[in-house]
Amino acid sequence: MSDRLTDLRRQRAAIQQHLDWLDREIAAAQSVQATTPASPAPVPLSPPVAPIPPDPAAALPDLGQPDPVNAARQAKKGCLLALAVALVIFFGTVFAIFFFAYGDRPWLFMDRSEAVQP
Repeated sequence: MSDRLTDLRRQRAAIQQHLDWLDREIAAAQSVQATTPASPAPVPLSPPVAPIPPDPAAALPDLGQPDPVNAARQAKKGCLLALAVALVIFFGTVFAIFFFAYGDRPWLFMDRSEAVQP
């Protein structure tokens, strides 16, 4: 037989054992419940008080909902910060390339004596 078939049969046997255990536990719980006498309902010591409706002015704001204005402001700030970081990295890379690769041949701020004569 294949490994898959033996594995499936092993899993089916384990599930059947689990179902048998569940049946035994349910039967035990039902027998305990049937043998315990019903206790009388407790007598309240005082009459129930009518609930007071909450004051809507004193209610706290729903803290589970995000503030859309603040969320938009934070998103804009995050995007601008990411843009600034990306620009610094880009211009730093360009500067490093020109500094290390073309440092011996400056093309900005050259001396007039070093300029190419026609």
